[in-house]
Formats: sequence, structure tokens, C-alpha cells
Amino acid sequence: MRDRLLLGLYLAAIIAATLVHRPTLLAGGLLLVALLSGREAARIGRGALPFAGVLSLSMLAAGHLAGGSVPAYLLRMNLRLLLLTWMSLLLTRRVNLFRALAFSPRLSALLVLASGQIRVTRRLLAEFRLALASRSPERPGLRLLYQHAGATGRHFLRRSLRDGEELAQALRSRGFDLD
Repeated sequence: MRDRLLLGLYLAAIIAATLVHRPTLLAGGLLLVALLSGREAARIGRGALPFAGVLSLSMLAAGHLAGGSVPAYLLRMNLRLLLLTWMSLLLTRRVNLFRALAFSPRLSALLVLASGQIRVTRRLLAEFRLALASRSPERPGLRLLYQHAGATGRHFLRRSLRDGEELAQALRSRGFDLD
């Protein structure tokens, strides 16, 4: 019951965070969530900041192309992004999603499928890292790390495209026309 309640609060907070546009309220929400994180705040922050940094660069480019007020746009979006990411990371640490979704067999089955895919992807990523380490007699340089990251990203992109094509074909064969 506790997990279901926390999941409901999380969903309500996500909706609220997407509806708020004032940076002061977003910053207050971020501070509140950071305080609720307790001892895990530093670890969650280290997980949220790189993700927000990468997306900030893309938002900066989008804001510049749109011709709007780039600093205000970037501040609002970064605060919202950090708030949403922080809440999501906190949710994964505090809530057992299997217990929270136990009321619905379909959602539970979907969660099992998603967690299985996450485990497979994590295992593949670990194997890519081990492959780099085993084929490098000395510590790899920055150039080699970038090449390896590109090859890994290319593998995952090709795999997701192939899986998507197979899924679309399976749906079409069962009468679902997605085009």
C-alpha cells in the first residue's frame, strides 16, 4: 500500500512540475525533493546532473533556433528537468514498483518485460566495457574511448531499430496497421 501511495504521489508531482512555469516554484520543488532525499541526495544529484547537462546543450540550441529568451527558457527547462529527473531517481530508490503495480496484472506484466529489457541492456553494456578493457593493453586514451562509445551507441541504435521493425511486422501480421 505504501508503494502504491508513493507512486501516486510521484505521478501527481510529475504532473504538477510540468504545469508550473515559474522558476522560483521549480527551484523550491527541487530543494524540497533534495531535502526529502536525505543521505542519498549527493548520489542522486550525481546521477541527475550529467543527464541534465546533456539535455541543456540541446535545449540551448533549440532555444537559440527559436529566437526566444534563451536564458529564461534555459533556466526554466533546466530546473524542470532536474526536478523531474531527481524525483524519478528518488522513486527508483524508494519504491518497489512490482509491489506498487501488483493491483494490475497487465501493468505487472509490462513491468516484468521492461525490467527484463533493462537487465539485458545493462549486461550488454557491461560486456562492451569488458571487451574494451580486455583488448586494451594499457589504459585507453580519450580518442579510443570516444570510438568505443560511438560503436556501442551504434550497436544499441541498430538493435532498437531492428527490434522496432520486428515489432511492427508482428503487429501488422496480427491485423494492426500502424501506417
